[in-house]
Amino acid sequence: MEQKQGFFRSIGRDNCYIVANLFYAYFAQGVAVIMLGAVLPALKADYALNYQVGGMLLSVQSIGYAISGLGAGFLPLYFGLKNSFIGMTSGLAIGMGMLLISGNPVWLLIAMALIGINKGSVTNYNNQIISDLAKGNAGPLNLLHAFFAIGACLAPVVVLLCGKADPTGWRLAVLIAAVVGALGLLAMTRMKLDNTRSVGKSKEKKVPVSYGFFREKIFWVTMLIGFFYQAIEGVMMGWLTSFFVDSGVMTNDFAQVVTSTLWISLLVGRLGCSGLAARFRPYQMILVMAGGQLLFLYALVHSHSFAAMMAATIGLGLSMSGMYGTTVSNAGDLFARYPVCMGFFVLMTSMGAVIAPAIVGIVADAAGMRTGLASVLLAAAALVIMAVYNLLSVRKRAHAAVSAAS
Repeated sequence: MEQKQGFFRSIGRDNCYIVANLFYAYFAQGVAVIMLGAVLPALKADYALNYQVGGMLLSVQSIGYAISGLGAGFLPLYFGLKNSFIGMTSGLAIGMGMLLISGNPVWLLIAMALIGINKGSVTNYNNQIISDLAKGNAGPLNLLHAFFAIGACLAPVVVLLCGKADPTGWRLAVLIAAVVGALGLLAMTRMKLDNTRSVGKSKEKKVPVSYGFFREKIFWVTMLIGFFYQAIEGVMMGWLTSFFVDSGVMTNDFAQVVTSTLWISLLVGRLGCSGLAARFRPYQMILVMAGGQLLFLYALVHSHSFAAMMAATIGLGLSMSGMYGTTVSNAGDLFARYPVCMGFFVLMTSMGAVIAPAIVGIVADAAGMRTGLASVLLAAAALVIMAVYNLLSVRKRAHAAVSAAS
């Protein structure tokens, strides 16, 4: 608590207002992104969409996320940080609103792309600005990501309550998410983002851009770990509620509760991983979490009772919770040595979240939702293989260093 108080006291009133908006933007993103998976069964039924189109909607959201990762870096050079932030994050309110207007697949794909652009821009700008202000303090970043998890926990509950209030409750839920996004945009207009811009950017532009990270094995190992994890996360975000409903084990109401349980587990796990990171190395944590994801995903796919699905979901959430941050840490000082490395890392790993949901949709159309979700076990198995390879590589480097020293 003292670290958080020290952080807010040290940055001044204007920056406190900026940080509050960043927290709210992540909260709104958590509400909207997880709500999309929660309302997908009802939206699919209302607009007479098949699983394949549903998978494409989830994948194009990830494409928008990847595109915004590239655009977020250079747009502030031309339009300023504040204008770029507001412009790119407006996709949440616009995209959610578009979902209510028409069931035309092309229209829906554009809407989902805009929501994905919002997701990518919020992720990029939020982490960049908080990192600049925090000056190495990990506490504010952990708190920032917790707000996404809070919104994610609430989203299925909102869908559940709206469904009880109205037979077409998914529309009311999406409208609420659009309003939440629009309110955030209004609040952002008062931000003084000049306080958070990096000084000396003109000097940085004179430094030649290096792509040497492509020649380092640690980049490819870390990127593949992130790729397979993003495949699992993308499927869980988009298809989990549909899996619960279509399994016939639980009603739509229970499915929303269990989906919310996943994000409560993620929130608890992220807080726990902050403490574990001080005691264990990234390669150790990655191996344990990768093994947990394979185990609990297998259990989820083969569960046929409410209790078993609930237990598997909680285990899966805990196993996924610290994976992304720990994967970034696994790269060591790679991102510091190569400033453009993070953009490529985000772009390449996010392809997992583009490809996997679409594959699940195609398989589900042909063989059912349970088989569709089971296809993600291939990504989970590949994740374990990469985690083991990463562990062996670290030990090999350590042994070589000891031999060279002696």
